[in-house]
Amino acid sequence: MRELVADLVRIGRFTRVAPYQRFAYVCGALLIASGVFHGVVYLVDGGAWEGPLSWRKPIVFGLSFGIALATVSWLMGFLRPRRWAGWLVLGLYTFASVGEVVLISMQTWRGVPSHFNEDPGFDGLVFSVMGLLVTVVAALTVAVTIWALVRIDAPPSLAFAIRAGLVLMLVSQMVGVQMIVEGDNTFGAAGALKVPHAVTLHAIQVLPALALLLLASELPERRRLEVVGVGATGYAALIASTAVQAYSGHSPLDLGLVSTVLAALGLGLLAVSAVFALRGVATRAHPPMGAQPGG
Repeated sequence: MRELVADLVRIGRFTRVAPYQRFAYVCGALLIASGVFHGVVYLVDGGAWEGPLSWRKPIVFGLSFGIALATVSWLMGFLRPRRWAGWLVLGLYTFASVGEVVLISMQTWRGVPSHFNEDPGFDGLVFSVMGLLVTVVAALTVAVTIWALVRIDAPPSLAFAIRAGLVLMLVSQMVGVQMIVEGDNTFGAAGALKVPHAVTLHAIQVLPALALLLLASELPERRRLEVVGVGATGYAALIASTAVQAYSGHSPLDLGLVSTVLAALGLGLLAVSAVFALRGVATRAHPPMGAQPGG
């Protein structure tokens, strides 16, 4: 097991990190800690979870931006940027992410809505700055995605997972833009745009995690690529189910036939790919009796 963990760390390049990656990791950890802290505040203070003014916003945005920042910092190791380019991309990404969460948290503590607050005074200015920071994050995500599509130093299965996750991350940001244009998180009568937005956003963690497990297994690379493809297809079906639900104007729990079928298909394909990956890792950790090491 120790050898397996060491291989995962080595394959994932989690130890040899550049200074700009370390800086982004620390800031990402602080954002996650901020989300956890506000979760404790919510448990103590209570109040509504939904609505324009709630502790949900600093919780969710702290966790989401922190995880996203750490993920982008990690995958930069496979793009091998020059030192100045790494600092430029991750420095701006970190500044925009931290600034966004700080402003959201500040407004919540002030007792005023952070989003869609277009008052002519200070609050409207804060919302405008938040929009500018999100635009910076989106532009950098586009740049990193193009970079990864053109050149990435990773095995084919992991490269595919990273590229697919980044493309889906862009789709998530497009849904976020629509939420701003709509002036609300709701489409139609009760379609919750934040659901496809959130689900799509985290493909960049799920798919590379699947690929890393497969790389630690004894499966040949061609089979690894096939399994990642199955997982990506499943995740796309899951995203489609949330999109159908939201854009039909139905609430997340008001399940329709199409969205239910897509969700079942997506979860099924993801489960199959996860089973293949875990079985491959388990076989390596505990080879069958009589099997030769490395055979």
